[in-house]
Amino acid sequence: MNKNALALLALALVAGLARAGTVQLTITDKDGKPAPDVVVLVQQTVKAVPSPAAKPVVITQEGLRFIPFLTVVPVGSTLRFINKDGYDHHVRATASGPLGSIAPAKTFELRLDADPIASARGGTDPYPSGPAKKPSGTSTADIKMDQAGPIGLSCHIHGSMRGQVYVADTPWFGKTDAKGVATIEGVPDGAAQLTLWHPDQLQDQPAVPVQVSATPVSANTQLNFVPRRRR
Repeated sequence: MNKNALALLALALVAGLARAGTVQLTITDKDGKPAPDVVVLVQQTVKAVPSPAAKPVVITQEGLRFIPFLTVVPVGSTLRFINKDGYDHHVRATASGPLGSIAPAKTFELRLDADPIASARGGTDPYPSGPAKKPSGTSTADIKMDQAGPIGLSCHIHGSMRGQVYVADTPWFGKTDAKGVATIEGVPDGAAQLTLWHPDQLQDQPAVPVQVSATPVSANTQLNFVPRRRR
């Protein structure tokens, strides 16, 4: 057997030993109700560098909302903002956390013109003092997320609009759904800590220790606060 064949065999054996598992975490708030939009990060002893998302991750502005409210991406990924409303919007990075105590991981501000199709359908700005319509303008913009951490989102024109981005420094991450459940797949075997983050938290949440194996792991935890309701 030649050297190349031996090398390929060794790689195959290593790959076979490096098994991965699934981690599912269910989170409730302080009142015992499901807690959606909680960031869940898997931290292991050996740090691994995450790969950026293969294509831009889309956040839309529609109906005076950022959709989805929370977006979690690995560091190095590109966010694509799309305005689907019939009036202009801003996208501005703002502080996160209670009373804006956490500076944004990346600072940016951009303007997205009104969506021409929505304008043609009669979309009107609910704020009479808003900017003039520009139905022929562009309505998308890309921003690279090259720093890990939280980033709040707002619109300078429409002050009620709020969103949240979390840029993860680990390849294994997720967010809870409406039932308070986050499922993270492909986590390497071994001991790990699940760390939590929510923009409304007043203090760090306790980490959840898990032992990852080929058998799916399920865990439960509770926040030490009740997130505020969003409109």
